Amino acid sequence: MAGRNGLQIATSILGGDYLNFGESIRICERAGADMIQIDVCDGIFVPTISFGEELIRRVSRATRLPVEAHLMVSRPEDWVRRLADCGAFRVIFHVEATRRAMGLVEDIEQAGWKPGIAINPETPASAIEPLLPYVDNVCILGIAPGFSGRTLLDYTYLKIEDTRSLIERTGSSATITVDGGVKAANARQLVDAGADILVISSWMFRHPEPAASLGEIRRIVAGEMNP
Repeated sequence: MAGRNGLQIATSILGGDYLNFGESIRICERAGADMIQIDVCDGIFVPTISFGEELIRRVSRATRLPVEAHLMVSRPEDWVRRLADCGAFRVIFHVEATRRAMGLVEDIEQAGWKPGIAINPETPASAIEPLLPYVDNVCILGIAPGFSGRTLLDYTYLKIEDTRSLIERTGSSATITVDGGVKAANARQLVDAGADILVISSWMFRHPEPAASLGEIRRIVAGEMNP
């Protein structure tokens, strides 16, 4: 089945040019992205270090696109205050990184953002069932978090299907995002499994024509061309 509200594409600037974020943002806009995702990596929860709250603020001011923050950090509860007035519309945290996931969902909502939860490849969908009625989005990691450009893990499709079943069973309205390893060759299968949002990063920035890359994904998902 396709995403319930039609495919949305988020572009992650983690795969862009760190020396020219302005141009990375423009590429996302020209390509027709629906939103920009900013990955905050702290070097503890994941081995890499990426961006902080100030970059989220600056990107939010520099683009017309909605911005979401994906916290790949230890103690994500400490980031609620740090992200004040950051301009993001949604804040996603990893359930593996906190012992008070429900409290953090409530904190994020009270701060004025839509709450999202992310799960690492090794975390089963069943681990987030109690949270589903209270969140806006579930972000399924298709690769080990913190690295861009790796290959999507094969069992991601089944995990999407499991998550979709749990969403329907709990009456949740959460959307499903797939983040990591997404490209033209697997986009249709991911949406057919139940994904609503695909995060595109390295594949877009490395594409021969980045501005045309997301249109290619949309045509493939719509069945208008082959990957």
